[in-house]
Amino acid sequence: NEIDSSGVPSDQVDRVKADPVLSKEFVNSPINCTYYYGFVTEKAPVNDVKVRKALSMGIDRKTLVEAVLKGGQIPANTFTNPLNFGSWAGDTDIAPWALPEDMGGWGYDKAKEEANALLAEAGYPDGEGLDILLMHNVSEGHARIAQAIQAMWQEAFPGMTVSIETQEWRVYLDTIRATTAIEDVPHVFRLGWCGDYPHANNWLHEVFNTEEGANRIRLSYDDPQVGDLVKEYDETTKAAQVAGEEEAKALYKRAEQLLVDEIVGIAPMYFYTTVNVTKPWLHRSYDPIQMSLFQWTLDMDAKMAALK
Repeated sequence: NEIDSSGVPSDQVDRVKADPVLSKEFVNSPINCTYYYGFVTEKAPVNDVKVRKALSMGIDRKTLVEAVLKGGQIPANTFTNPLNFGSWAGDTDIAPWALPEDMGGWGYDKAKEEANALLAEAGYPDGEGLDILLMHNVSEGHARIAQAIQAMWQEAFPGMTVSIETQEWRVYLDTIRATTAIEDVPHVFRLGWCGDYPHANNWLHEVFNTEEGANRIRLSYDDPQVGDLVKEYDETTKAAQVAGEEEAKALYKRAEQLLVDEIVGIAPMYFYTTVNVTKPWLHRSYDPIQMSLFQWTLDMDAKMAALK
């Protein structure tokens, strides 16, 4: 009763849900953030779009959120979080292989089968000869996710080798910059994005547009496989900025298809949730669009009574 609110680590969620007191104090609600893995599209072997797509297909998002994270996170087939204008999250016209069957998608078994076919076409049957470095910043949570993905990839593609490397946050950000020498960057890196304002432009144009975004995945018009698609992606997100509402929505849908399903610059993993326990004397308000906390009210009389 001394702490009013606390986050719940993923390895403690089951215990909290089973506890007669803590389960009543458990809070689980959406946050306007998306967790994703980025592919450095200039670095072999993920410079092959078939390899990138196979790796994204080889992630069992349903198992990840239900068995590893356990915090009510939602499997993601798009980059733009569903709390934003222009989001097409859950639409099966976009990367249906990323969604489980209960969300209308292919399901993981079919996704693995198609992924193996793509790797065979790319010259890596069963993952033979495929050596991937996955990097994340230091965090127990990110480590659990990376280890789960490593296991999924190695089970789906038995001949594949997956190494995991970690770095402190500031070093990590320098490593994954678009200007870092290609030999010093990983093949795959993790990041999350949280909306600054509730609109797909803040996701699709500001993050991955080649002229204005950070472009850590190194999209390029000169890419021999997807250069034309990258150009279409940039033109689509720019056009959406000046389009009417319905046209803009359609353009953002096309941009999502390009980013995650055709170019496959990223593998969206899941949409965040807040997972914590809160005492009944703490009342909080949330921004209805961003779902971020902005006001706390504490009933000190109730708290002091509980401490006696």
